Amino acid sequence: MRGKQQHNIESAFVLVLFAVFAMTIVAVLALGANSYRKLVERDNEGYNKRIVTSYVTAKIRDNDISGGVAVGGFSSAGEDDGIETLHLYQEIEGEKFDTRIYYYEGYIYELLTLEDLEFKPEAGNAVMEAKGLSFRLNEGVIEITTVDTEGHTNTAAVALRSGSGVES
Repeated sequence: MRGKQQHNIESAFVLVLFAVFAMTIVAVLALGANSYRKLVERDNEGYNKRIVTSYVTAKIRDNDISGGVAVGGFSSAGEDDGIETLHLYQEIEGEKFDTRIYYYEGYIYELLTLEDLEFKPEAGNAVMEAKGLSFRLNEGVIEITTVDTEGHTNTAAVALRSGSGVES
């Protein structure tokens, strides 16, 4: 009888030990999952804050030639029509093109046209959703300010290596 009782106590001890081990594993997994979720949220927030400025900065650097970058209104003449626009001018096979990057009705747009053609802002391709985009050209440095969909503001400055740029 004593052997059977000792066997039951050992079985109960093993069962309790297993339960404690299982609860510890579940607790560690829960803490790890929570930490991972926080890291993913932080990384996504940082990505969303920087993606628009990174995109525009890359476009400017790609087109940084003398007279190739201008800041002004949406129209091809660059008149102030309330839509701050970055104009990137380039010549392809003898034709002059104007790539316009601007914010319009909740989206960042890009529109590639022949230099002197007029289009409406909705003619562009919506690149990404945002709450704002503005440009300021000052002594060869373009300051880009963006507001992402969650309201975070991000600013970047790009120094034009080719010259001072054009403010139209």
